Amino acid sequence: MNTAGMKLIAVLVIASFFVVSCGLPPAGTALTPEERASAQRSCIAQYTAGGAILGGIAGALIGGRHSWGTGAAVGAAAGGAIAFAIAWGKCMEYYSDLRSFPVAGANETAQRIGYTAAQGNVTKIESFDVNPTQTSPGKGVKTTGSYYVMAPSGAKEVKVTETRTVSYLDGNEWKELGSIPQDVTAGLGTRRADGSFDLPADMAEGRYRVTMKVAANGVEDQKTKELLVKKGIAGVPVITVIASR
Repeated sequence: MNTAGMKLIAVLVIASFFVVSCGLPPAGTALTPEERASAQRSCIAQYTAGGAILGGIAGALIGGRHSWGTGAAVGAAAGGAIAFAIAWGKCMEYYSDLRSFPVAGANETAQRIGYTAAQGNVTKIESFDVNPTQTSPGKGVKTTGSYYVMAPSGAKEVKVTETRTVSYLDGNEWKELGSIPQDVTAGLGTRRADGSFDLPADMAEGRYRVTMKVAANGVEDQKTKELLVKKGIAGVPVITVIASR
């Protein structure tokens, strides 16, 4: 199948994500471990099924009547592969956890970084790491990070949006798979942001990017780390997420 045909399949598969997600728990629903596992299976199944079906239809149409069966099979395989990578990104809400907490107040942070009121609003990620950086499908990944939010005197608490985004290298192009924003009301100063996410056993091999972004008072900062997923690479055990959200 030619490049144009594969691109059409990719477009149709991505379009399918706007018509699925039926019966899944709304964002923010507190789930038991059993409910979370069920939501994971349901979410992935809906997205990958839609991608394979649309990919098969597109492949058959592109192949024409003389290669209907072959085109459909190739299209379904391509659609399913594309769909699973994107599906995991869309379903990250059921595969991940993120907790942030204060580690230093405004005065201590100001002394440490040399902050003055003349600097205005400042949001800065000091560190962000992914561990391990190479792993295999079915394993778990941990993220750690720290950031500070500062503002002129008078402000005590601010609304902070912490977002994690995952992208996949498709050929020579990075494609965003999904993101999870989390809003917190935080005091000025330094915070830790630790999290984890699981990789399904059927996770597509390849290069991924995990980005942490922090936004507050109209100022944002972000850092990105790469993750290689390949069969046979040892990683940390799968982490069962049990925190209610």
